[in-house]
Amino acid sequence: MSNKINKVAITGGTHGNELTGVYLINKYKKNPDLVKRDSFKTLFMHTNVGAMKKCTRYVDKDLNRTFIKKDLVNDALYSYEDVLAKSINLKLGPKGAEKTAVDFIIDLHSTTSDMGLSIVIDNDNRLTWQVAAYLKEMEPDLHIFRWRGDTKEVSFVNSITKDGFAIEVGPIPQGVLRADLFFKTEKLVAHTLDFFEKYNRGDLHKVYETIEIYDHIKLLDFPRDKSGELNATVHPNLQDNGYYKLTKGDPLFITLEGEVINYEEEKDVYALFINEAAYYEKGFAMCLTEKKVIKI
Repeated sequence: MSNKINKVAITGGTHGNELTGVYLINKYKKNPDLVKRDSFKTLFMHTNVGAMKKCTRYVDKDLNRTFIKKDLVNDALYSYEDVLAKSINLKLGPKGAEKTAVDFIIDLHSTTSDMGLSIVIDNDNRLTWQVAAYLKEMEPDLHIFRWRGDTKEVSFVNSITKDGFAIEVGPIPQGVLRADLFFKTEKLVAHTLDFFEKYNRGDLHKVYETIEIYDHIKLLDFPRDKSGELNATVHPNLQDNGYYKLTKGDPLFITLEGEVINYEEEKDVYALFINEAAYYEKGFAMCLTEKKVIKI
């Protein structure tokens, strides 16, 4: 962890209807001193302006599933988001390079699920996890989720660089700006930048050895009929919850006729991204995770 951080990128609007990131970037544009630090440069940018103008998640496809290395060099892919991903990759990356244009990406998101203040990490790099542990110390209510993905290669915006993560806050309806979570996100970004300032100056008071996380086990779909239509939805016990502990026999889904479907696995798990609106099209009702402490 000895290499100095030279440039950090803050990205928002990757999903055009997640307004926390959209308006936080607007705020930084008007007040760049908010993210200015002496020992490194901070770049901030909107990623999916086309989707932002429509207040939709995307124009043609999910930008946050578009940063796959082979696709970034495939000229045959020319959807709005494919072209956009290539442009962003050249500006911040390129992905997979030994030296990328920026050293760390903070990508700003929101969720309709009640997950409070969370960060989503998709890499195993020590610097990223040191940042996460510092943030947990600064904000004890922060949840840290290690994402194992719905694609073979991690294809988030923040996967362009070796180090980085997404900030997820919720519950926020799509297309809505919610004040409390807006300011919590802004504070978490400031803490992250403060970490890098201390890191570059050698002023961090400790190296973190362990961290408590929610570790991805699997993505769980809704029950469906033979035609693929939903025939059940999330049980009310889970609705409006995040990081909900599930034990064998707990209600999980309820059919449209009112029949309860229970969780039947032997292992206790924690559910998150519960009934996330954007995941209906992906076929996910929730993500099941294991709560544990890992070495970093």
